[in-house]
Order: sequence, then structure tokens, then C-alpha cells
Amino acid sequence: MKKIFALCFLLAVAVGLLAACGNDDADGPVTIRFSMWDTVDESASFIQAFHAVQDDIRIEIVSIPEDYSTVINTMVIGGTAPDVILAWEVDMPRFAANGNILRLNDRINASDLVRMDDFMAAVDGITDVTGGGLYGIPWVYAGHFLYFNKDMFDAAGIPYPTDNWTWDDMAAAAQALTIRDGASTTQWGLAPIDFGGIWYSMIGQAGDAVVDANMNLSMGPGLRRTLEFMYRLTNEYQVTPQPGGGLGDLFAAGMAAMTRQGNWFVPGYADVPFRWDIVPLPRDSRAHTALHTGFFTINAQSDHPEEAWTFIEWMMSYNGQRELSQFSANPSAMMSVAAQGYHRVAGQHGPTNWGAFDYFNHYGAFTFVLLNSSVTGNLVSQFDSVLLGINSIDHVINVEIPAAQRELDALR
Repeated sequence: MKKIFALCFLLAVAVGLLAACGNDDADGPVTIRFSMWDTVDESASFIQAFHAVQDDIRIEIVSIPEDYSTVINTMVIGGTAPDVILAWEVDMPRFAANGNILRLNDRINASDLVRMDDFMAAVDGITDVTGGGLYGIPWVYAGHFLYFNKDMFDAAGIPYPTDNWTWDDMAAAAQALTIRDGASTTQWGLAPIDFGGIWYSMIGQAGDAVVDANMNLSMGPGLRRTLEFMYRLTNEYQVTPQPGGGLGDLFAAGMAAMTRQGNWFVPGYADVPFRWDIVPLPRDSRAHTALHTGFFTINAQSDHPEEAWTFIEWMMSYNGQRELSQFSANPSAMMSVAAQGYHRVAGQHGPTNWGAFDYFNHYGAFTFVLLNSSVTGNLVSQFDSVLLGINSIDHVINVEIPAAQRELDALR
């Protein structure tokens, strides 16, 4: 009898141990895996801020420095995706259609922290491509600026760019600011386009939709005008280098008076030794900038969807958005938070024109980011080929754009 009792006791202990091993969250916080691009870990300020108010959930960062979309799609297909996916605009509609991420409408409607009526207008367009359902919430957002070197403008006696500058204004200033020593250019008026999104902002400024309501390419007259303008700047006026020269960041090096970059370069230029500022991208027929963001989404296969939502909900609260804006130097997509200016990270010499960020909400739209990045990236190479004299404008418009559309159709 004693042997039987002892055996039963040992069996009960073993079963208890197995049960405990089978539920590693039973006596401790739940771990939520959260994916981000770039190199980020749990020491990030916004993660620490969440941990400070939440004892029951720990966040583990899945950092993907390169090929983010490709890696995340591979993880989703393989069933190894994290609980919370910061999804790109192009991926979220497909994840939603395939049932890879959860619909968030009910959770959002029940939340006292997430206010959809406070989001910037451009966010409404994202829900249109997911069948009207809310499958993701934008963490922050970004757009494009014209950066200019005040010292160079002062030396040339040229007034600074304004919020209402046009392409012609930029071209005239670039010509006046370009300095040559014989056959060599010692100061460029304008740095080359080294981020492809600038092309799509310009094409939108010239009147094209870039992407239509059916997620097809919509570029024609505006694309032609953009290519003609950039060809003149590059090859006729010679105020900006040809693409692909491997010259690095000429603006940061003090070798170009102006550059066009994303707003995420504001903290990147914090330590440059000259005075500088920002204005909205110069306009053509209309003011426009292409926008970027990422969306908090919940993996449909997550074992902890409620804890995942708790993390997202706090990130979308006022305090969470403040932390994210300060961390990323990007404005919150929630207008009440953006108005507080937590994204303003000034360097020693600039910027001061923080009102330029307001133009994102008024004139920004999600366009090329809704399409496959390899297709839009290849088109940028085709745009560059015109500046290099390899292809004609007609070839790009009549051959390369239709080819890109066929590729997009095949990927659907």
C-alpha cells in the first residue's frame, strides 16, 4: 500500500511538472514577439515604456534589417511569423485576404484608447484596399521634404525656399547654386535622387495618380513631364549628377545645396556642420508627397491574440504614440498627437520649419507603397535609364510601364 501511495504521489508530481512545462506563461508574463525592420531590440525606449506599465506581457523584438517584406512573407507562409507584425502597406491587404491577420474592427470599437476619427485622412484609403475591414493600425507615418543648406543660399545671395516653391523655383536656384571649376563641379545645386520614393512623389505632383483605385499603375502625362524635367536638370542644366555615381550623400558632405529625402533624414542630419532647414517638396501642377507607414497587425496564428492587442492598443494610446514619435522622429498618424510635435528632433543647426510636416496630412497619399516593391524599384531603374541616355521617355512609358503592370497582374 505504501508503494502504491508513493507511486501515485510521484505520478501526480510528474503530471504537475509536465503541465507547468507545457504552459510557460502560467507563472510569469506572456511573451509577445513583434517584428520590425532595421536593427531594433528590447532596449528601445517605446518597448521600455510599455514594460514599465505592463507587468504581464513581455515584448520580444524580431528585428529584420534587410528584405523585410520578403522575410515576413516567408515567415507567414511557413507558420513562424511573430504575434504582432508591423506590416507594410503592400502586404497588409494580401495578409487580410488570405486570413493571415485578424480583423480588428470589434477590438477598435471597444477600445477607449484608439480613436479612428483622429487619424489622418490618408489612412481611410488603406481600409478601401482591405474590403473595408480594419486589419491594421498605422504606427506612425512619413513623407518627403526638400532639405536646403542655408549657408550656401546666403553665400549666393539667394532667398531661402518657401513652402510654396515650384519645380521652376527649384531649377532656377539649383542653377545659381552650382559652382564649377573648369570641367569639375565643386558644388552641386541639387543632389541626385537616391531614394526611389521621390520619383513617385514628383510624378504625383505632375498630376498622375500613380496608383488607381484598382491597385493598377496610373502614370502617363505626369510621368512624361517628370522625366523631361529631371533630364533637363541632369543633362542640360547639369545642376544635379547623373544617378548611380556612387557619390554618397552630397548634401551631408556639404557638396550640394539641396536634396530631396524622407523626413527620417531630419535626425540623420543632426550633426552636419552647416545651417539647414526643410520645406515641402516643390510642387508642379499640385502639391503632393507619397506617404509611408507600417501597420500593427495581429498574426491569426498567434497563441496570444488578446495580449497582442493589449500591446497594440497601448502603442496607439496617447502615451504610446508619444513614445513612438520620439523614438522614430516620425509624426503620429493620430492628428491630436502629431500636433504636439513629439517627432521634432532638432540638431544643432536645424531644422526650424516644423510646419512643413503639416503638409503631409493635407497633400500626402499612399501610392507606390501599395504595390510590389520589386516592381516599383525596377521602374525607378528605368526612370534613371532616361537620365543616363540609355532609354527614351517613350520607351519607358510605352514599354516598361505596361510590362510592370503585367508583372503586377501575375503576382496577384
